[in-house]
Amino acid sequence: MSQHFNLDSVAFFGRTMEEYLQAFALSTNDLIGKRVLDCPSGPDSFVAQVNTLGCDAVGVDLVYDKSAAELEAKGRADITNCLAQMKAKPEFYPAMDFEQYSKSKTQALELFIADYKQNRKRYIHGMLPKLPFADRSFDIVLSAHLLFVYSPLEEDGYLKYGHSNPQHFDLQWHHQAVREIARVSAREIRLYPTAAMNSAPRRHRYIQPIMADLCANGWRVAFEPSQYRQLSTEMNDCLVARRLS
Repeated sequence: MSQHFNLDSVAFFGRTMEEYLQAFALSTNDLIGKRVLDCPSGPDSFVAQVNTLGCDAVGVDLVYDKSAAELEAKGRADITNCLAQMKAKPEFYPAMDFEQYSKSKTQALELFIADYKQNRKRYIHGMLPKLPFADRSFDIVLSAHLLFVYSPLEEDGYLKYGHSNPQHFDLQWHHQAVREIARVSAREIRLYPTAAMNSAPRRHRYIQPIMADLCANGWRVAFEPSQYRQLSTEMNDCLVARRLS
């Protein structure tokens, strides 16, 4: 299958709380009273929205040392860029409502920016595979749209590599990142998506070694069906790992 979507860098591209709950097969009741980490959080509005419901949530991201104005400009530019690529090849997105897709991404960005200005302490500067948190700091750690998605083009991901983007999110990096996510979680981690990008529906090639590593280090792993329908795919699951002790 020919490559139909690619990125030169990690996009600052967000989702709403409702989309997060769908992606991770969660309800708000699963999160109320819990300490939750969104990693990386980007311009998602999840942290802003879920804190109003009685959840203690924080986000971590490499770009959280920048101003709200810089992040808003970056977010709007990346929404435009990603949508332009998708619209250029509509045959790959037959069920996509591009107008609604743009609205949801813009809504997430605007909610995030408002909260970033008002509650900056919720947004921690940091990046995988080394997080600025103590062991088992969170009940649940959620990680969406970085792992697997930004693996190299030739390894089921979207990311093109070159002089402007020397960091490779290869399998070794994924092992380090997931072990770090597991380190800061006391109970549960959820990873989404799990599918290969730019291919016929199948699991990403990194999934099995990542699952084996989690199992070998005291976690029970399973897949749960996701209700988030960004793209039409038969392989739309969330990877859930629960600590055994």
